[in-house]
Amino acid sequence: MNIKRWIVSIVIIFTVIGGLGLTKFNQIQAMIAFGESFPEPSASVTSVYAETIEYTQTSKVIGQLKAPSIIDISNEYPGPITYVGFKPGDIVEKGQVLLRLDTSVEKAQLAAAKARVTLAESTYARVTKLLQQKRISPDEVDKARADVAVAKAEVENLNAVINKKTVSAPFKGQVGLSQYQVGQLIDANIQITTLVGLNDTIWVDFSVPQTLRQPKVGEEIKVALVNQKTSEVAAKVIAKMPMLNANSRQQSYRAEIANLDGALSHNQIASVRVPLYTTNAVVVPTAAITRSHFGEFVYALEKDEQQNWRAKPIKVTLGEKLGDQQVVLSGLNGGEFIAGEGAFKLREGILVYTAPLDEQLATTDDNTGGQ
Repeated sequence: MNIKRWIVSIVIIFTVIGGLGLTKFNQIQAMIAFGESFPEPSASVTSVYAETIEYTQTSKVIGQLKAPSIIDISNEYPGPITYVGFKPGDIVEKGQVLLRLDTSVEKAQLAAAKARVTLAESTYARVTKLLQQKRISPDEVDKARADVAVAKAEVENLNAVINKKTVSAPFKGQVGLSQYQVGQLIDANIQITTLVGLNDTIWVDFSVPQTLRQPKVGEEIKVALVNQKTSEVAAKVIAKMPMLNANSRQQSYRAEIANLDGALSHNQIASVRVPLYTTNAVVVPTAAITRSHFGEFVYALEKDEQQNWRAKPIKVTLGEKLGDQQVVLSGLNGGEFIAGEGAFKLREGILVYTAPLDEQLATTDDNTGGQ
C-alpha cells in the first residue's frame, strides 16, 4: 500500500514539474518571438567612394613674419623734449614730426654764426678791393676767403643739429608704444618708438633642411598662422640665402604674402608648407573617419547574401588634411564604397541604409538591399 502511495506521489510530482516546465518553455518561446518581431538595428549614412587624386607631398617648417618696412625711431642728440607728435599706436604720415627737442641754444649759436658770416664776407670784399689796388698781399685775401668758408660751414653745422633735433617719420606707418613726454630730458641715441610700415604685403622667413627638396625662387608655398583658426594662404618665394647655416645645415628663404587687410603682423609665427613631390593619393571626407583607442577607421559598405549593406571597419593611416578631405596613406586602395556622414554611428556588421543614388552607383543590378 505504501509503495502504491509513493508511486502516485512521484507521478504527481513529475506531472507538476512537467507542467511548470512546459509553461516556462512556452513563455520563453513567446518572448523570443516577440523579440524577433522588432526590426534589426540599423543606421542611416551618406556614402561616397574613396577617391584617388594627384597629391603634392609637403614638408611643414616654422616661419616668422617680417614687415618689409620697420625701423626703430631714435634721437641722435640729447636734450629736453619740447613736442611729442604722436600717441602710441597712431597711424602717422611720411614726414610727420614725431618728436622735437629744445634747440634754443643752437638757434642762438646760429644767429652768432650768421653774423660771423656777414662779417667775414664784408672783410673778404674789402681786402679784395685792396688787393686790386696792390695795397695788401694775396695771402691776406686767401685768409679772408677761408674765414668766409669756415663761418658758412658753422652755419650749416648748426642748421643740421637743429634739424636733427626734430625727429620725423621716414614713411607712413603705425608707431608702437612710447613713454616719453614733453619736458623729459633724454640722452642721445635713445629708442623713442618703433615704426612699422603699412604695406600691402608681408614677408615670411623660413628655413628648409638640406636633406629635403629645396624650393625655387618664384615657387608657391602655403602659409598659415600657428595656433589660430585661419585658412592657409599662398605665398611666393622671393629670395634665398646664398649659403646654408653652418650649425643647422638649413637653407634660409623669404616669401611674400598679400596683407591687404593688415591682419598679419611683424614677428608672428607661421606654419609653412613646402612642396616636395607629386604623387597619387587616396582621399576620403573627414566625416568618414572614425577614431577609437585602436586607431583611425573608415567603414566600407558591402552587400550580404540578402543584398543588404553591411558595415566593415578598415583601419587606415592618415596623412595631411586637405580642406574637408583627409589623405589616407594606407588601408585603402581607392574606389572603395564607404560611409560618409554618419559613419560614427556604425559598428561591424550593422545593417546600413544609404542614399539611393550612391547605392545605384555601387551596384550594377537592380537590387537595392538595405532600403
